[in-house]
Amino acid sequence: MLFSSAHAAETSFWPLLVVVTLAAAVPLLLGRFRWLPLPIMVGEILMGILVGKSGLQWVPTHDAALELLAEFGFVFLMFLAGMEVDLTALGFGAAVQSRGSRPKDNPLTLALMHFGATLLLAAGVAFVIWKMQLASDLILMALILSTTSLGVVVPVLKETGFIGGRYGQTLLLSALIADFVTMLLITVEVAVISHGLTLDVLLITGLFVVLFVLYRLGKLVVPVLTPLLDEMSGATSQAKMRLAFFLMFLFVVLAEFFGVEIILGAFLAGLLVTLLLDPEDHALMHQLEAAGYGFFIPIFFIMVGVRFDVGVVFGSLEAIALVVFLLVGAILVKGVPALVFRIAYPWRESTAAGVLLSARLSLIIAAAQIGRDLGLLSDTVVMAIILVAMITVTAAPVVFTRIVGRSAPAAQRKPVAVAGAGTVGVQVAEVLQRHGEPVLLLDPDPQRVERARSRGIEAHAVRDVAALADHLGRSRALVCAHSDEEEALRVCSVARGDLGMETVVAMAPGPGAAKKLRAMGVQTYSPTMLMTHMLTLLVRHPDLVHLLTVPHDGQDVCECLIENPALDGKRLRDLPLPPDVLVLSIRRGDAFIVPHGNTRLQLGDHMTLLGTLAGLEMAIYHLNQPGR
Repeated sequence: MLFSSAHAAETSFWPLLVVVTLAAAVPLLLGRFRWLPLPIMVGEILMGILVGKSGLQWVPTHDAALELLAEFGFVFLMFLAGMEVDLTALGFGAAVQSRGSRPKDNPLTLALMHFGATLLLAAGVAFVIWKMQLASDLILMALILSTTSLGVVVPVLKETGFIGGRYGQTLLLSALIADFVTMLLITVEVAVISHGLTLDVLLITGLFVVLFVLYRLGKLVVPVLTPLLDEMSGATSQAKMRLAFFLMFLFVVLAEFFGVEIILGAFLAGLLVTLLLDPEDHALMHQLEAAGYGFFIPIFFIMVGVRFDVGVVFGSLEAIALVVFLLVGAILVKGVPALVFRIAYPWRESTAAGVLLSARLSLIIAAAQIGRDLGLLSDTVVMAIILVAMITVTAAPVVFTRIVGRSAPAAQRKPVAVAGAGTVGVQVAEVLQRHGEPVLLLDPDPQRVERARSRGIEAHAVRDVAALADHLGRSRALVCAHSDEEEALRVCSVARGDLGMETVVAMAPGPGAAKKLRAMGVQTYSPTMLMTHMLTLLVRHPDLVHLLTVPHDGQDVCECLIENPALDGKRLRDLPLPPDVLVLSIRRGDAFIVPHGNTRLQLGDHMTLLGTLAGLEMAIYHLNQPGR
């Protein structure tokens, strides 16, 4: 017996069973009622309210097992938030050549301007709450109002198709900066409140020192250990998962040791894992997300609902007025600063940006609970903040989509940029055009540009960073065919570091350049490797190679992203596909599915189609039609 009968009498798994049952039921219920645009996390909080303090009271507000699991879910959430950060979007790892020009409409510049204005407005709203004696720390309240939910902004931008463009990257950077900087400043403010303005506050830098040391050490050790880690990451050993958990707990314990909020430790641990992770290794990220969002994180949000006191929020007119004031303030502190986006974008896009960035959830709830634990925020304010978070995170994505629509259909017709008008670049451009793709050829040499134009290719001579960024900003993908290492690094650094383009493919000019390009998140291929793969494919599957390389026979292969909500859960046999179109495969995350008639689609699936050019065009048209 592992546990004594006395211990069993004190501990009951009934509350945990209720919470786990709700965690399993929420996605099923929301999947059944797709007309209800409710985020799963909000659904979990609502379910917690139903069975908690303000509802059926099936789950106690204080249960040792649930409190531990909820705390770990909170830590796990911050850890995964750190893993979402793409430092190449902030310019880390980009080549020095692109740093010479930072125009005022650069996404990073706009994001910093937006955050600065947000802090000023949030301080004004926090001052009113402080004067009402509902918060005893004005700075903490202002930082809480300055947060944005990166976990909401990213999927919305992906779903609407803006993630790869300049507009989407501007919003992504704005959310990233708001999340990271507010988290850091909240940690500093809590340290000042707890220890006073003493040298103990400088202990926060200890976490960053550990981060830097482990990063430098990891860059030396991980490449050597990668073969062993791959070998030991089987079904039972899962070495990479264990190492990720080790780093998470290490930074959480170090945060406790330095007297820092554990949210910063968990966040930095996730950031470190991302820095050390091979850009092509997505399996670990999916495994961690499955563990977090599959079990621990839902417990955290359900317990937020369990502890939610409806009577505190709706028990008086003053409390209701506070909710309305906080809701309006939360929207204004993000919406008004979004006017800075007018420097680069029209009114509609700027307004929509303010709406989406007003979405808040995990960080604002976590910060509010920290404030309550320290006695800095009243229960009324904390409950009002949770309610405001639930409203904004539900409404903001819907309103954003209604204002700007979806850019994905238009994005599919955006050109593919090919950098380098040499022999390889011109041949790539011609093949893409034969497959019906719009192409934009870029090169600093006017003579090579003229030769490309004479062959019917749209080509532009670009010499400065601003012109290069302008052309790349109109493209949906980049193929870098420069044989010059310096030029390849310059182009790719603008695409990844400044614009954050998702699809950037480059022919590596040499081993040194390949390493730098991979550090930026660029997919690199050497000519020797490509020739080897193509010859092998030609020997084993000559008909497939002919199909992929010779589009003159009226047939082609294309990939279709499933983003039409009407197709979610639909079987392949029920799709309106022409008879001359065949579904070859479905890519779902990192998994490839061999399709059959009863295979059900999910939003975000990448479906590979084979068929005639006319049939493929008709299939994509029908698949994108609402209500299909």
